[in-house]
Amino acid sequence: MPGRALTGTNVNDKAGACVEQVWIALEQCNQLYRWLTDSTHNDSFLNNLGIAGTSAGAGTDVKLLRDGIADLGSTTNGLWAVAHGLFVPGGTNNFFFNAKQLTGVTYTG
Repeated sequence: MPGRALTGTNVNDKAGACVEQVWIALEQCNQLYRWLTDSTHNDSFLNNLGIAGTSAGAGTDVKLLRDGIADLGSTTNGLWAVAHGLFVPGGTNNFFFNAKQLTGVTYTG
């Protein structure tokens, strides 16, 4: 039979890989969130890198970047915090509302 054999080991490996991929992705978002919220990476620092705007400026690139990553990686109220049992949203929350705008044409949600 061509292709991969269907075995219990394959199913277990796939399940483990799925969990690890989600874990790694959330950890990466959390690391970037913590980097963005470090005091040395203020709006001026980001502006000097070519990312325009301010954290308070609605619709600016800096605000979009910070909001999108915070939705996923925040240690207090992002998806990372929910996944670690540190935050329970008070209602529905689309954690990709801002983040999807960071993906260009690849967002499929």
